[in-house]
Amino acid sequence: MTTQDVRYSRLDPELRKAHLIEATLVCLKRHGFQGASIRKICAEAGVSVGLINHHYAGKDELVAEAYLAVTGRVMGMLREAIDAAQPSPRARLSAFFQASFCAELLDPQLLEAWLAFWGAVKTAQAINQAHDHSYGEYRAILAKVLGELAAEEGWQGFDGELAAISLSALLDGLWLESGLNPSTFTPEQGVQICEAWVDGLQAGGVQRFLRPVGVR
Repeated sequence: MTTQDVRYSRLDPELRKAHLIEATLVCLKRHGFQGASIRKICAEAGVSVGLINHHYAGKDELVAEAYLAVTGRVMGMLREAIDAAQPSPRARLSAFFQASFCAELLDPQLLEAWLAFWGAVKTAQAINQAHDHSYGEYRAILAKVLGELAAEEGWQGFDGELAAISLSALLDGLWLESGLNPSTFTPEQGVQICEAWVDGLQAGGVQRFLRPVGVR
C-alpha cells in the first residue's frame, strides 16, 4: 500500500466515496465510458488500483455509483425546489421546471457525464440498474405532482405515470438540446415550453392520459 493509499484509507468513508466519485466523473468527462479505465481513475484520484479493487468489483460498479451520486444530487435539488414552492400543484410543477433549467443542471460538463452514463447503459448491467433506479425516481416525482394536479382538477382515471413519461421526455429533450447548443433557446424559454405542456394538459390534453373505463 502506498503512502497516498494509507492517507486515503484514513479518510471518513463518505469522503473516500466522494473522492473516488469525483475522480470517476472527471475521467468520464475527459475520456468517455470506454476510455475511462480503472488505471486512469486511480491516477486522477491518486490511489493504487488495488485500493479501488478493494472497494469495488470493477469499473462498472464504480461508474454506477457515480451515476447514482450525480442523480441523487439532481433529485435533491428538484425536491428542494418543490418543497419550497407554494402548495398548489401548478406552483410545484413550475418550481420543478425552474430548477430543471438552473445554471447547475445546464452545466456543459454535467452533460458530458450524462452522455457517458447513457452510452454505458446498454453495455453494463450495474449501470443499467442505476439508470432504471434514477429515472424511476425522477418519473415518480413528476407523477406525484401531476397526480396532485389531477385531483385538484377532478380528472377521473388520470394516468399520472404515463403523463410523467411524456413530460420527462420533453424535459430530457430540452435539456439535451440546451447542452449541445445553448443558443437554441434560453433557460426561460425552456421553462416556458414546459409550462405550455401543462397549459395544454389543463385545456383538454388530459384526455390523452385518461385510462379506458374499467382499467386501473
